Amino acid sequence: MADRGQPRRRSRRKGATLRDGERRQLARASRQAAAPTPASPGPADRARLLCDGGSRGNPGPAAVAAVLVGADGTPLDSAAQPIGRATAAEAEYRAILLGLELARRHGADPIEVRSDSRLAIDALERGTVVHDALAAVVGDVRAAASAFAGVRWRWHPSGANEAADALVRGLLWPRA
Repeated sequence: MADRGQPRRRSRRKGATLRDGERRQLARASRQAAAPTPASPGPADRARLLCDGGSRGNPGPAAVAAVLVGADGTPLDSAAQPIGRATAAEAEYRAILLGLELARRHGADPIEVRSDSRLAIDALERGTVVHDALAAVVGDVRAAASAFAGVRWRWHPSGANEAADALVRGLLWPRA
């Protein structure tokens, strides 16, 4: 039998809380605001491709984006698109694939591909084994990269990838 002397605990209010994705975005934004953004590097010896992919849930609705930056640091072009339901890892690889297509259309060769996904960069740079579910998309990325005279794979922190990240966030969490 319940003790009537204790006050009854209130149930949580439904509908007034943030969804998990919104909560994560706010937490991420507050962490990035406190951390200094790395300085943008000066002129490079090749065009740079900034790639990012993301999903709301894992798997969940996903989107990819790529930004092509010339060797002199000037933005050349960008692309972003939803890709349906995918895991976060698949979205990262598909973002690189989108970026390689963007670079090919602009005749950018050689290129430096930058992503904040260590998994993707390690797998592509070192040829490491990937999960069976990702093998097809990784094969597509490797085939697209083989069309270039030179591809340099570079991991960089997500704070240095704000241009591509903003495009992905715009597709996954549109402002009402």
